[in-house]
Amino acid sequence: MSDETKPLLSIGDDGIKMNLKKGDSIKINATKSFMKGVEQNVAGGNLEHRATEELTQINNKMEASNGGKILNEVEGGKLFQKDNTMRTTEKGTIVNRVTGKIKIAVWILVVTTVVGILADFTSLYLFGVHIWSKIV
Repeated sequence: MSDETKPLLSIGDDGIKMNLKKGDSIKINATKSFMKGVEQNVAGGNLEHRATEELTQINNKMEASNGGKILNEVEGGKLFQKDNTMRTTEKGTIVNRVTGKIKIAVWILVVTTVVGILADFTSLYLFGVHIWSKIV
C-alpha cells in the first residue's frame, strides 16, 4: 500500500498505525496515556500527544518528515519513554517535553500582589488624610 492510500489511523492485528500527510492533524489529550507498539509516520502533518499526569510510550516507532511534527508533552507530570525509535528527516520535528504549572502560580502571585498594593494606596488616599488630621 503506498503512502497516499494509507488511512490516517488504522487499528488491526498488526497494531495501531498513524499516517499523517500534509494538512492532517491528530491531537490526543488525556490525564494519563499509555502507548505501546504504535507506528507513527508524520509526513507534513501534525501529531500531538498531551497528558496532564503521565505519558508512557514503549516500543513505538515515530518518524517525522517533510515538515511533519510530533509533540509528546506532559504538563506537570511524568514522561516515560522506553525502547522507542525516533527519526526525523526533511525538516521533520519530534519534541519530547515536560512543562510545569509554575507559570500559573507565578501569574496568580503577581496579580495578587498588584491588587494588594493598589488596595493599600486606595486606603491611604481615601482614609489616610482623614486619620492623619485626627492624629495631628
